[in-house]
Formats: sequence, C-alpha cells, structure tokens
Amino acid sequence: MKVKSIHTYAATPAVVFAAMTTADVLTEKYTTLGHKDVTITDRTETKGVLRITSKRKVPMEVPGFAKRFLNPLNTVEQTDEWQPATAKGERHGTWKVSASGVPVSVGGTLHLLAVAKGRTLVEITGDVTCSIPLVGGKLAAYVGGDVERTMRAEEDFNDSYLARGK
Repeated sequence: MKVKSIHTYAATPAVVFAAMTTADVLTEKYTTLGHKDVTITDRTETKGVLRITSKRKVPMEVPGFAKRFLNPLNTVEQTDEWQPATAKGERHGTWKVSASGVPVSVGGTLHLLAVAKGRTLVEITGDVTCSIPLVGGKLAAYVGGDVERTMRAEEDFNDSYLARGK
C-alpha cells in the first residue's frame, strides 16, 4: 500500500527541519500522540547527513483478522535520514519503521522545500508491504491506514508546535 502526506507549514525550512529533528521535540510529539516509553536512541550528523532513530511503544486498535500478527501495543523503531540542505534550503531523505515481531515493512522518502516566503512544504511518501500469503495485502492496508492517521496527527502537532514560536 502506498502512503502519502503533503503538508505546508507556516515557517521557514530551517525552522521546520529543526522541529522535525530535535530530540526533545520528537519526544514531546510522540508522547502527545499517546506513544509510550519514547527514546531517541541515535541522533548523529556525519558529513551533513543527519540520522535520527527513535524507539517507542505505539498503541493500536487491532482488528480480529490481524490479532495473530499485531499487538495492541507494538514496539516501533523509526530511522529518518536527512541529506544536507541544498543552496535553496531544501532537504531530502528517507524514513524506515520496523515493529518488533510484526511482519510488515514500512518506509519511503522525505522532502522539505520552501514554497513561499516563510512557508515550507513537507512531502512524505512510502510503501507498506507484508509478505504473508493470503492476508498480507489486507494487513498492509490496515497498517498503511494507521500510518496515514499518524502522519496527520504529526502534522497537527507540528503546526501547534510551530505556532508556539519555539
């Protein structure tokens, strides 16, 4: 299943990038979304490439068909890797999410670019796949829907955070 989020923020690319990559902000965001035991396990920059890895327990309503594969609380690890900013301040990167014991792969691309004075467009695209015969497509579609709901909730948090002017 394909997932996609396109959102425009009322802030410059540098400010949006900082909000999306600062450990304390990420911890606050995930906690606000109801995630538990949030930790930023890695935040390193090498030759301008920024890698951020978080680990957290994510609650999920699990439908009957998926109870053999998903838990109501799944331990998730997410790694975002951002390339250095271009001369225009654009950033491109990748993201990958894995959940312990869950047979689903999730990941894709990140794009952050200035679209008008003081505004930034963030586009996140990805694929959700599952290799289990018969129910794999249904499971990927369910998890994909949950990923898109989370993307919308993250957009709302980012908007609120940026509006606070931190």
